[in-house]
Amino acid sequence: MKNKRKLVCIFATAAALLVPAVLTAQQTAQTNDPKAVELVERWEDKLNVENLDITNLFTLVQKRENEPDRVLRIRIYRRDSQEAYTLIYLYPDSEKGKGYLRDGDDLFQYFPSTREFVYRNRKEDIGGTDARSDLFGKQKTLDLYTVKYIGTEKVSKWDTDVVELKAKALDVSFPIQKWYIRKTDGLPVKVENFSLSKTLMRTYYYISYEEVSDNKYLFTKLLAVNHLEKGQKTFITIEDVKTDSIQDYVFTKAFLEEQSR
Repeated sequence: MKNKRKLVCIFATAAALLVPAVLTAQQTAQTNDPKAVELVERWEDKLNVENLDITNLFTLVQKRENEPDRVLRIRIYRRDSQEAYTLIYLYPDSEKGKGYLRDGDDLFQYFPSTREFVYRNRKEDIGGTDARSDLFGKQKTLDLYTVKYIGTEKVSKWDTDVVELKAKALDVSFPIQKWYIRKTDGLPVKVENFSLSKTLMRTYYYISYEEVSDNKYLFTKLLAVNHLEKGQKTFITIEDVKTDSIQDYVFTKAFLEEQSR
């Protein structure tokens, strides 16, 4: 009996010593680098447009080796103040009427043929292309990742600061990312996306931007390169950008259902 009590005491003492160590390790792992935080907040302040509603047309052209180009046209309605967007497929006819609805952390894909809404996550590739769903709405980097400044690098003709992101949430597009931020204006020019084992999976090249309001920007050309599929890439262009107010009804499932009738 005494031996059992001694064992219990030993385990209790070990647990008491272990828990603070685990918590300290977790806190250390989740500590953000102040310089990296400053860079993230600067680019998000430019790319998140809480003061505006945005409507625009995306054209996605996916290229694969020995296959004809695949073209998608998508209308997007975006409201960052509510962390919401609605995507509606306009072309080709086989995809017309399909769409996505983002409401905060929830993402649903709509299929008009069955009138079903299917729950998706941030790993969702829009239309089976190389563009993931988090490219199209408000960024929340510091909620989803810990960030670290890792130095400077030349990207094309640009001097950039490099920030590494490591996921602290499960629902992220990629668990590790490296963002290359242009020193001249604080906008991203390249993002490398890695698996947990640090295999390079996809690279985004931000080719051009449009200023839609004072110090607020949308990318207008982006190239997404898939490193797991030889020769596969998706080129995205944005046009017909409008900043008129959008009715609340547009950010509902009912609106998406109406578009396919």
